[in-house]
Amino acid sequence: MAISCFAFFVRFWTGEHLTSLQNSIHEIYERLNELGQKGPVKRFQPMLQLLQHLRKEGNEDDNEDNKWEEMLTLTGEYMDETEYRNDLKDASAPALHMQFWFCKTIIAYTLGYNSIADLLSRKIQQKRGMILTKSFLILPFTMYKAIIYFARYRETRNRKYLHDARKCRKLLKRYHSARNPNALPHLRLVDAEERSLKLHDPAKLQSIYDNVIEIQEQAGFTHLEAITNEQASNALSRFGYHDIAERYLDAAKHAYREKWGATMKYELLLAREDSQDFM
Repeated sequence: MAISCFAFFVRFWTGEHLTSLQNSIHEIYERLNELGQKGPVKRFQPMLQLLQHLRKEGNEDDNEDNKWEEMLTLTGEYMDETEYRNDLKDASAPALHMQFWFCKTIIAYTLGYNSIADLLSRKIQQKRGMILTKSFLILPFTMYKAIIYFARYRETRNRKYLHDARKCRKLLKRYHSARNPNALPHLRLVDAEERSLKLHDPAKLQSIYDNVIEIQEQAGFTHLEAITNEQASNALSRFGYHDIAERYLDAAKHAYREKWGATMKYELLLAREDSQDFM
């Protein structure tokens, strides 16, 4: 089954199970390899490496101190990041740069490295191209930027991040007003993140996040459902409602592993749960 690079991101962001997606891309990747099509093969390498990282399962021999940080580098079965970045210096196609840095941003945010995710998202924004600004990808990219900026605001209390997050929210609201059918699940998550900055009432917080999760379930965006459950757990934990937060964390783990197939994120949440390290 042929799949373009753009189609990969569409299927990724509509919540297709990562196992199915990886199988589809791996099939066309192997066919291109057999045909000696080196250029097209290279386009798929960051995506396959991203999927392999997201689906990575733990190993008892892993060094707990650095096994998550090592995954920030897109190096493994499908590519070596150093080689790939050297090749990018000679590549004129902006899409290749966008795909690579977008994959890096997804990994950094998923692992909780918010400062790195912030730098990567701004790098992409400085080199805006058709792949983001004129495509479906503008919605997930803007949503990711917003929740990264909210996280950075909580970490630093620098209002620049709050301002940037609100700019992202405004853009998502514009797409929703223009009747983009995919905008609402992204917009409502960003809305919930802003409201959680000051709202301390656990019942109201639950109501807000439950409403967002329902919208995402109806849209079939299982990855957003997983992210929102995690964010709800984080918000409730920050205000000391740990018993309620644990229920959302359980739902997030289930959605990440069973619904979306992100085994790596499931194991990361298990590790945080063991250490009581809620963001």
